[in-house]
Amino acid sequence: MKQLYFLGPGRVEWREVPAPKLQSEHDAIVRPVAASTCDLDVMLIRGSAPFAGPFPLGHECVAEVVEFGPGATGLYRGQKVIVPWHVSCGSCDRCRNDMPNACRSYPKGAMYGMNIGGDFGSMFSDLLRVPHAANVLVPLPPGVDPVDAASAGDNLTFGYELTVPHLVRHPGAPVLVMGGCGSIPLYAVAYAVAGGASRVDYVDTDRRRLEIAGRLGAHVIEGPPPKKLGPYPIAVDGGVGEATLRCALRSLEPEGICACVGTHFKDVTIPLLQMYANGTNLYTGRGRGLPFIRRALDFVASGRVQPQRVRTEVVPFDEADRALAEPSMKPVFVRLAAQQGAPADVPASRAPG
Repeated sequence: MKQLYFLGPGRVEWREVPAPKLQSEHDAIVRPVAASTCDLDVMLIRGSAPFAGPFPLGHECVAEVVEFGPGATGLYRGQKVIVPWHVSCGSCDRCRNDMPNACRSYPKGAMYGMNIGGDFGSMFSDLLRVPHAANVLVPLPPGVDPVDAASAGDNLTFGYELTVPHLVRHPGAPVLVMGGCGSIPLYAVAYAVAGGASRVDYVDTDRRRLEIAGRLGAHVIEGPPPKKLGPYPIAVDGGVGEATLRCALRSLEPEGICACVGTHFKDVTIPLLQMYANGTNLYTGRGRGLPFIRRALDFVASGRVQPQRVRTEVVPFDEADRALAEPSMKPVFVRLAAQQGAPADVPASRAPG
């Protein structure tokens, strides 16, 4: 079967690899039908992330179930499912406490693509083995287009996780979003608006991302991050330079929270004394993923969040190598007839980004 590999900046290629097989009665084999790049994937290909290839690429997809063991109850062939990007068992104490990102059953950081924690395959591939399938696969909600949900296993749901739970605790709060890394800050804007924020301010230097944020309902602030804005109870740092993180931290109300997406690939200087005096809460991490997927997709199913506003192009799956040589911000790669009501051949379409 074919699997897409990252070789180095600007270099990806399809390679022939053995097809996965069931290794446990709890496994499933799935076929990705709509897959997307994580913001990290795009940074890798553009040469701005410090990870060397070669390794399989891709950890966001909607897939259809092809085969499963007798222990993978509740699944059926042809079922459309979201595959969370963390590899987890769903039954250890951490998984039961909504931390599949730190599952005890697998090495630290275990994920699809990139061979972190082991070789678990990738979602730019013909087939993928999913361990503990009944525990981790999330059925695609009725009426949700697989193309719109392609990023639900990671970036889309991360946008929910960074905003809506905090807005539940602070109803109607204003939210600051520092942009720069790609789609995650834009998804955060969409969920903050849908989650009832009284105002969402989005800071970025990129005109195209600013236009998308404005269409999503944000008040856009063009230019490099200032020293301070606000104050805000909630801030999201989705930037790529440490100035965005410092701005977000300085812009918080007392006991405010800053959620950092984590696209700073080296140690950074933060205003720790000011944070101490202010009672600042800083979260950074890879996101928990699975516990929030259903709730994130509820917003999509109801139309309150429309991922297609962030999507930059739709491309046939087999053309991923061509499209990713110079990737747009948020492409989605689609198998034949994966779109609901789509014709058998999916033409390439592209928007700025």
